[in-house]
Amino acid sequence: MPELLSELQKPESYPHETGHIQVITTAISWVFLTGKYAYKICKPVNFGFLDFSTLEKRKKSCYDEVAFNKLISPDLYLGVTSINKDGGGKITLEGSGEIIEYAIKMKQLDSCLIMTNLLKENKVSIEDLKALASGIFNFHKKSSSNEEISAFGSVESIQSNWDENFEQTEKYKNKIVLEENFLFIQKKVNEFTQNNKNLFVQRVEKGRIKHCHGDFHSANVFVTPEIYIFDGIVFNKRFPCSDVIAEIAFMAMDLDFHERKDLAEAFIERYLQLSQDQDIPKLLNFYKCYRAYIRGKINCFTSEDKNLTVEEREKTVKDAKRYFQLATQYAELL
Repeated sequence: MPELLSELQKPESYPHETGHIQVITTAISWVFLTGKYAYKICKPVNFGFLDFSTLEKRKKSCYDEVAFNKLISPDLYLGVTSINKDGGGKITLEGSGEIIEYAIKMKQLDSCLIMTNLLKENKVSIEDLKALASGIFNFHKKSSSNEEISAFGSVESIQSNWDENFEQTEKYKNKIVLEENFLFIQKKVNEFTQNNKNLFVQRVEKGRIKHCHGDFHSANVFVTPEIYIFDGIVFNKRFPCSDVIAEIAFMAMDLDFHERKDLAEAFIERYLQLSQDQDIPKLLNFYKCYRAYIRGKINCFTSEDKNLTVEEREKTVKDAKRYFQLATQYAELL
């Protein structure tokens, strides 16, 4: 892998002209920004919930990710590209010789246009959120639902997800999440889940449990004259398969977190108009609470990363506390 990463930072490895090549590293991938196109490569890792340990598995994930995300943003996802190594050891994309890796090829857009960045500059409008609501609604109409997917909307599955959240954040009580808030949220969501069993059953019967995007927040949206939603999850169905209300609640919660309640309300109002889903008001705060709690939990985990600077750790803990406070506010509405 070190050789591959080094070679892909050279312009001559690409079948087109490049600008300055940048590399973005995430927990599960490397993304090479070349100017016109971006190429995403899966890391050869196995985290249990995700297995990219063999070339064949990484190839499948690339094709699955492109097929799935083309349902949301067909103009952004261009296909899967082979990375080849010839007899002389030269590594190129779409070249000759042995295939040593696969990459997802995407149109490259300016990172300044990611919604999270635009929110900080107050450059996101009500009309942008209406367009985003239309985009995710149209995707939900096309996204798949079957017996396996519907099981993720069962009362048992919902309760299990919450139980896991509480188990995994137990050790952060009175360090990052106040114990009284922890116990209050636990009490409220458990009561809500038990008191609304019939509603959750009806959601399954109505076909409202879908293979959703799964990570639908402002960091995965480009705002240009067109709205592009990207990075939908395909590697583990447990994460994206949910009630469509849980999906839109993620974006609404994220906008609340960025202190743009006006945008959150416009987004939900537009989705409600399009879907005529009268259960949204009944379940929105429950799922906003869920999404805020998970973001708090993830920030707790991240805060233990020994590679973080002191400043990064402080910000991560501060964000975690804000998410848990937001979850508490939603729980108060249940």
